[in-house]
Amino acid sequence: MKKLSIVAMVLMLLSVPAMAQENETVLTEPGTTPDNFMYFMDVAMDNLALAMTFNDDAKIEKQLEIAEERLAEARAMAEKGDIDAMQKAADEHGKMLGKLKTELKGIENGDSEEELKKELKIQHRIREHSNKVEDVKDGLKIKIKVKGNITEEQQELIDSILASLEGQTGEVKIEIENETTRTKIKIKMETGKDGDEIETEIENELGITKEKQEEALEEINKAQKDLNKTLKEYAEMNVTPHNSTVDEINELLDQAQAAFDAGNYEEAEDMAKEADDLIEELEDKLEGSVQDEDDKGEAKDLEDEDKNGSDEYGVDDDDSEDYYGKKDSTDENGYDMRSD
Repeated sequence: MKKLSIVAMVLMLLSVPAMAQENETVLTEPGTTPDNFMYFMDVAMDNLALAMTFNDDAKIEKQLEIAEERLAEARAMAEKGDIDAMQKAADEHGKMLGKLKTELKGIENGDSEEELKKELKIQHRIREHSNKVEDVKDGLKIKIKVKGNITEEQQELIDSILASLEGQTGEVKIEIENETTRTKIKIKMETGKDGDEIETEIENELGITKEKQEEALEEINKAQKDLNKTLKEYAEMNVTPHNSTVDEINELLDQAQAAFDAGNYEEAEDMAKEADDLIEELEDKLEGSVQDEDDKGEAKDLEDEDKNGSDEYGVDDDDSEDYYGKKDSTDENGYDMRSD
């Protein structure tokens, strides 16, 4: 049992820091963080800069920049262990994305195709921000696991805040997708052209398609690499993974590859990420299995020590109480054999 524990510890120490480095997301510097008493001034200055930005495109870009700064602040506070400050940054992140969501509803252009082009640019930027939120969540989970210095309650609070960051970003993603759908319908009504075809042409023109392709391929390769690594760890620890979960992961990866081959790169990336989430669950189950074995091993060691402690004096369990004078020690005549 102890040998299994040592192997598990070595593998975790070797693999987790490397995984943390892979998941490290490059964000803008957080600057003044919520744990600083001057933080309200930082927020006020950002809001003032936004108010002084009058161009619609520039305003939306500014809102995304500020949202990324708030994301960086939330990550920094989580790493520091200041959950209240992390919550404050997450709240400000939500407020900024709320402003962005309102801004998206006002996108208009006399030329519907130009309007779609503008929306697709914004949609791509929002997707980039969404990916950063996911990367921050994954990176923090790994770092917290390495440090192992937070309570279960703190972990639940951090997970809740990270979920709120994802939810805030998800709402904006849905809003911009709705806007592009409405614009494509307008194109069809005004010109008779197929909106999806126009969308593909614009994304090719802007280089968005190539970026989507690269991101999808990277995510598929990452998920496959993570699966191979996890299955190898299971084999080295002589533990059998849950076959239905492995089958589901392989099915998702096959579907992701099929979507990629069909040119549906966003769908392929999403499926690969879903597979990676299941792989992460496999990792957690493996660690849980190792911990269970450790607990059983420690319990058995204690049991053996107790047994050895009794046998050391040549006394079995039934006689031990008599040896220490706890059982009846009189002879048939009632004479105490322990007395002089």
